[in-house]
Amino acid sequence: MTGQISSTITYEYPLHERVRTYLRLEHLLAALQPEVPVDSGNYTRYFSALFAILDLCERSDVRTDVQKDLDKRRAQLQIWSQHPDVNQQQLALTSERVRRALQAIQPISRVGSALKQDRLLGPIRQRFAMPGGTCNFDLPQLHFWLHQAQEMRDADCLRWWQELSVLLSGLVLELELLRGQSRFRALTAEAGMLQESTEPLSLLRLQVDKDIPAYPVMSGHKQRFSIRFLRYEPVDGRASYEQDVQLALALCP
Repeated sequence: MTGQISSTITYEYPLHERVRTYLRLEHLLAALQPEVPVDSGNYTRYFSALFAILDLCERSDVRTDVQKDLDKRRAQLQIWSQHPDVNQQQLALTSERVRRALQAIQPISRVGSALKQDRLLGPIRQRFAMPGGTCNFDLPQLHFWLHQAQEMRDADCLRWWQELSVLLSGLVLELELLRGQSRFRALTAEAGMLQESTEPLSLLRLQVDKDIPAYPVMSGHKQRFSIRFLRYEPVDGRASYEQDVQLALALCP
């Protein structure tokens, strides 16, 4: 078996609360899809993702966390530049990406603060958590906005996106570098179980053959983790998958 399995499902599990927030924001960014025009058919998905991003950024100081992590990356890249076998061209490109991301993030004070004052977003956000709260009699201003020219809606969405894009671009870069630190290695979860103690980690990445009728449940903290496979459909009332599972695992510090 080689380092990666073909036709796999990739699972990830954060071992640090900061990385947990990063992954959630990345997931929401995929749902937001800022390049897709917002209309009456997809506005609920768009605003749900937008408001969830704002909520996460308000609960934790994501801007400071991303800046600190990218600062560490910059220092790490400087150390690697002294290694004789490193690809200096690739290293220079990565270092420049990190430098630009840090330069863009530093002037930011409070992420999304302008969006809280937006005449349209404020009322929508208050009603969005209510069942059916976006009905046209609850939010006539949203109903009006959805019937305007697509160009006007695109301009508004671009303005809202610009409030978040610098931070989220830096976050995506940090996750790219975090994942790139570790290669997948082949392992066997005997009887569907795997436990390891390790050096401090931030993220587990797991690849499993998609044809295995089970999914992994991961738990742990930064120096110890466990993986247990459960059947999607229990057999004889038992959910545990007790056969050996060939997998590929990457441990990202």
